[in-house]
Amino acid sequence: MNCGLTDLTSTNRLSGVSGRQTYAFKKQQSGVADLERILKVLVSMAHPDDAEILVGGTLLHLKSLGCEIGILTMTSGDCGSATHTKEEISRIRYAEAKAAAASLNAWYECAGLMDVEVFLNAENLRRVVERMRHFNPDVVITHSPGDYMLDHEEASRLARAATFALSMPLYQTRQTAPSEPTAATPALYYADPLEGIDAMGERRWPQFYVNITDTIEHKRVLLSWHQSQRDWLRAHHGVDQYLNQMTEWAAKFGGECGFEFAEGFRQHLGHGYPHEPILQNALRQFIKPAATRPE
Repeated sequence: MNCGLTDLTSTNRLSGVSGRQTYAFKKQQSGVADLERILKVLVSMAHPDDAEILVGGTLLHLKSLGCEIGILTMTSGDCGSATHTKEEISRIRYAEAKAAAASLNAWYECAGLMDVEVFLNAENLRRVVERMRHFNPDVVITHSPGDYMLDHEEASRLARAATFALSMPLYQTRQTAPSEPTAATPALYYADPLEGIDAMGERRWPQFYVNITDTIEHKRVLLSWHQSQRDWLRAHHGVDQYLNQMTEWAAKFGGECGFEFAEGFRQHLGHGYPHEPILQNALRQFIKPAATRPE
């Protein structure tokens, strides 16, 4: 394992606020990379269980590397039941999301939006910015801009807009006891969409893959915290489709890159965002760049 020493700098030129972030990775005798400066990684997704399904294996690697992890969901999953009321399933799924995050020793918060009503608008953006500022991430991972449902796509747009605004001192969230603007714009990454395909059924190819072969079983345990969704799908399909489908998708992505199981990512490289490969450097021992895309 070669964890090396990495010095990364990010500057938010557009807001007029600069921030230097230094992350040092060193190899310990145990073979586990420790962070001399703890990297804060926030996963911002639409619903409870999205983070575990899409990037759970990677989060487990980041936890083992000593990173501080946060999970932000836009909703508490208020439409995720055919038997409970909206209020009941919201309470159940919020508790499940909190428990799953706690198993990672991770921070968790919900933006308070409603299922099927996740949209990029001013009020929702203020809510997301406020919660992101409270966590103060170095890296944000969100949904693919193209996914199978609009909640995911709009959550991705909200994350992109929010990360751009985090360090702007004049952007006000108008929330009670607002958090301070961050020192710098965080690096922004997109997870693979569900099944790896967009709404048109086309593969959205990643820039790089993370090998999650060593964490796939623990990822299944992590996803199992969302018992209400597992029970719902098991009752409707007669098999444990919830865990099996996640595992099948991870195997599919692994087959694309030569790993047994994998998760795919792309980094947002637009103007005003850090271009340094912060996540790739932290996970370098598990990374494989995507090959040339098939025709």
